[in-house]
Formats: sequence, C-alpha cells, structure tokens
Amino acid sequence: MSPRGFAGAAAVVAIAGCVVVAGCGTAATPPPGSWLHPSFGAAQLEGQTVVVLPVGAVSAAGGAVTSDSVAASLAVRAGEALATGLETGGAAGAAVRPVVTIVTLGTLSEEEVRALYAPLSAEVLDAARGGRLDPDAAARWRGVADRTGRRYFLLPRSLSIDRLEPLRVRATFDAWLLDGTSATVLWHADVSAVNAHAPSGAAADVYGAALDDAIHAAASGLAARLARLARTGSDDFEAALP
Repeated sequence: MSPRGFAGAAAVVAIAGCVVVAGCGTAATPPPGSWLHPSFGAAQLEGQTVVVLPVGAVSAAGGAVTSDSVAASLAVRAGEALATGLETGGAAGAAVRPVVTIVTLGTLSEEEVRALYAPLSAEVLDAARGGRLDPDAAARWRGVADRTGRRYFLLPRSLSIDRLEPLRVRATFDAWLLDGTSATVLWHADVSAVNAHAPSGAAADVYGAALDDAIHAAASGLAARLARLARTGSDDFEAALP
C-alpha cells in the first residue's frame, strides 16, 4: 500500500546513537512468540512519533561476534536497515508516514539508554504485571517522554545472529513497543528472518553479504509487523496476552 493512502497519519521515526555490547545481558528471557497489551488500539499510533532507540546488544551463536567493535558495527548496520524498512516498506506504507526526518536524541546518554533497556524482561510480561514497569523504571521512562516530547518508543533490545550454514544466516530482533507516558509495554515480539539466497561468490565477503541480507530481511519483517499492528491493532503472530 502506498504512503499516500495514509496521508492522515503523522509519525516520524527518530534514531538514537548506537549502544551495544557483545551479549544480551542477564535479564530473564521473554517468552517466545508475541505479547500484546489488550489496551492497544488500531488508531493509537496515528499522528504520533515513534522513536526508535538503538540496538541494545548483539550476540551470535558460534562466536561470529568476536568483539565489541564487531558488535557495534553490526548494530549500526541493523539500525540503518530498520530505519530503511520503516521508511520504504513497513510502517511507512501503513499507519505511519514515511520517515521525513531522522533525529538524533542528543538528550540521552549511553548510560541512560542502557538503563531504559534493563527492566525489559519476562517478568514485565507476566499476567500480574500486565506490561507495567516498576516504579524506578517508570520514572525513568516518564522522564524521557517529557524530555523528548515523545510518547511511543520502539526498542530493538537485541539482535541475535545464528549461522545455520556457511552462507545461511538467521537474524532475530528482540523488539519492544513502549508507551513512555504510562510506562507500559504495549508489544513484544521476536522477529526473525534468514537470508533468502546465498550471496554471489563474486562478493568480497560472502559471509558478510549473507549477514547483511539476513539483517535487512529481519528489519523488513519487523517493520511489516509494526505496520500491521498500527493498522489493525492486533498482531497476527501473537501467542500470549496479559
């Protein structure tokens, strides 16, 4: 669907700088599948800015990520791929307008961004919590919402790389959508993709090309999921509700 079909929406995507470590932290792993807050509605993102924070962590099976510098490079490429996916084929083609400005959130330090990711774990998605953050985390998120003048935040909490075959790679985003004003998780999903084709042997780095293809495919899939969520208020792949 072309962006013109949704001219009434007015969202901009803002990309913050890279905050990454070669690992995914110690927080409890969220359950597989998709989690959606029952309050989320189809028109909730219309007229809003969805701020995309940086990739929080990069990890890989088989030791493909060998250093923080390699992880940081992958995180930057993944963030660019996600921005492209949102602009060209995902949310930009549905309830979110095309990206017209990429804003650097200079008001947030790397330490502050790390602190925003820290409370995102399985416990938050438990039925007893229903997506509500603890008081300290809630205060941090409300402060960020006030300082940025933005309410909705998409967090690629981590990027996981799994080398299935020499030239087959699976990339997985651990994605979270938060309402910063209410300090509530609205959506969580693991979104994966495998590069569709082995890259040409003429490529200077065929594994690197396969890795980039997988990251772009996963980013496009995440953008499409967000688009569907924004348009319909539901997630076709949801496996659990609070």
